[in-house]
Amino acid sequence: MTQPTLLSVVGLLAQSGVAVLIAVVFGGLLRRYWRPYLRHWTYSWIGLAVHAGAGGIAILLSQWFPVTHPARFALALAAGIAGYLQIAWLVLGTGELTAGRALRPRTSRLLLAGLTLLGAALVVAYGWDASRSDLLFTLRVTVRRLAVALAFGVGGTLISRAPRIARGIGRRVVMASFLGLGVQQLLFVSLTITPSLRASFGPYVAALGLVDLVLYVGLALGLVIWLLEEERQATMDAAARIERIAYHDGLTGLPNRQLFINQLGMALHHARRNDTMCAVLFLDLDRFKIVNDSLGHAAGDVLLQTVAERIRSTVRGEDSVTRLGGDEFAVCATDVQSPDDAVQLAERIITAVKRPIVIDGQELFVTTSLGISLFPQDANVPEDLLKTADAAMYRAKAQGRDVVERYVPEADQGALDQLDLESNLQHAVELDQLMLFYQPIVQSSTGGITGIEAMLRWNHPTRGLLMPDEFISLAEATGAIVPMGLWVLRTACAQVQEWRDRGQDQLRAAVNLSVRQLQHPDLVGHVEQILAETRLPAASLELEITESIAMRSSGRAVDSLRALKARGVRVSIDDLGTGYSSLSALRLFPIDTLKIDRSFVRGVPENTDDSAIAAAVITLGNTLGVNVVAEGVERPEQLQFFIEQRCAEWQGYLLVRPVTAMECEKLLFDNSSDEPSTLPAAHSAAL
Repeated sequence: MTQPTLLSVVGLLAQSGVAVLIAVVFGGLLRRYWRPYLRHWTYSWIGLAVHAGAGGIAILLSQWFPVTHPARFALALAAGIAGYLQIAWLVLGTGELTAGRALRPRTSRLLLAGLTLLGAALVVAYGWDASRSDLLFTLRVTVRRLAVALAFGVGGTLISRAPRIARGIGRRVVMASFLGLGVQQLLFVSLTITPSLRASFGPYVAALGLVDLVLYVGLALGLVIWLLEEERQATMDAAARIERIAYHDGLTGLPNRQLFINQLGMALHHARRNDTMCAVLFLDLDRFKIVNDSLGHAAGDVLLQTVAERIRSTVRGEDSVTRLGGDEFAVCATDVQSPDDAVQLAERIITAVKRPIVIDGQELFVTTSLGISLFPQDANVPEDLLKTADAAMYRAKAQGRDVVERYVPEADQGALDQLDLESNLQHAVELDQLMLFYQPIVQSSTGGITGIEAMLRWNHPTRGLLMPDEFISLAEATGAIVPMGLWVLRTACAQVQEWRDRGQDQLRAAVNLSVRQLQHPDLVGHVEQILAETRLPAASLELEITESIAMRSSGRAVDSLRALKARGVRVSIDDLGTGYSSLSALRLFPIDTLKIDRSFVRGVPENTDDSAIAAAVITLGNTLGVNVVAEGVERPEQLQFFIEQRCAEWQGYLLVRPVTAMECEKLLFDNSSDEPSTLPAAHSAAL
């Protein structure tokens, strides 16, 4: 065996061994990272191992067997096909890496099939005509080398356009290896097709296999480094996304509360060091819930995004803006020269926010209430500064909204009172602090009492008797309204049934439902259980919901009311006409009674507009075949108006204010007996 032949065999077998090791490495990376290009690269190194190993062994066998020998021909065929598949898989993997996605299966199949046929055809042609074997061998080797050079040229071009890690070391190493291998293949081709050069540089031609080995090892290392760099970059990108999610509001892109507190802490440190002031502005949109409920959450999201952008564009670049949650925003203004500067910034924000906003063709006008707290006058740490600004904002709400208020220490007492109220509210039911007052509902035609509306009061241990508007909204917010509502329903039903048992069998109990009760999934079951416990007939229970609650309710609430209506329970709409969707409420809900709000009753009969509205509601109710009740009747002339308009029932101070069960009982029964009383005196006077 000649020295060039020996060098060729050694180079090819070394290539095969190294290719196997590289294939094992890439196979491990494939199992760990599962990238499409890793699969093709693993196949590529396997193809190179087969090509080099089979080719080296075939060269050894050429010393003893002709080219047509089955063993030598099979090895040559395997080497030829594997050599072209190696090129295909290398190009496919590189294309997937630079494109960042898997290539279409059809493209891959066509390329692999075409190169497989080419490799097989060249080997078959080489073995078919033994007389021209040297020429065909040269042609076969030359064609493959040109194909390899072309593949590396294409791969190098793709890599040069890869955008993701432009300065990565792995990308540079791979580019250098691709260029080196391409030049190497062209040099080999030039030496192969030029007999004089091949004769003069025989050992060098044989040693080109070892040069290939070095370049392949460099290519493999470059690909591994590139992969690790890409994984590192992906990890950094994921960390950046996680950090953004953790510290920014997903809807507006503003810093969230935690990041704002951090920024505020740095601002306070800067203010202490430079002996300057820092201001925190706390904003809450006025009546945002109305927009959200009437136009939907998508419109509400657009509104919040618009407001966030307006606030951000109004403040200075060094100021921080955050969305604290819901419709609450805060601004940290640094290097404030005087309290007036903070007030002026607040007024600019209010002016920017109140500009009209068009959403889905609907022009909206939104205002904001804003509170200001200053460092170091009002607080010295970020949390306290935000807390005092919040207290100032609530003071602005109390002043009528769309105003700016600075923090004053008295505001803290209001916040403490609110916390105390919330704490006691959670135990009001179990400590038996709740009371029911009752107001009769009178039939206009006969003057008889046909219903009793239950009205909740809270006998607070230190504040005395509290009216609903002092604690109901807090009960709604904390969830305490659900057990409170069940207590009211059970107590009212039991009391009315007691009076029915004593002869007032025409009475019905009217009980208000809160929005949380209405949306509770067990509402129907709770009502059925209470009716069974108290023995009150379903037809003698009337559940009242306000128009605004009706329009804020979900489909589940409508289904619950319809289920209760099917069981005989009556449903009434209270405060009709005070909202925006009265007719929609009548269409959606199974209504038995309409209650005219006291705001329209108050002006009757003197105010022609109120009289017209009240008369229209009565006519609407009569047309729909539902009962109509006038609330808040206080004067005989008002009662006379509703009798003339054929309003079915009324209630109000003209008969009696809401009273205790004992006082209500005196209206229902004669003092000396349990027999039902006759026509109320107030009704007789009105007639």
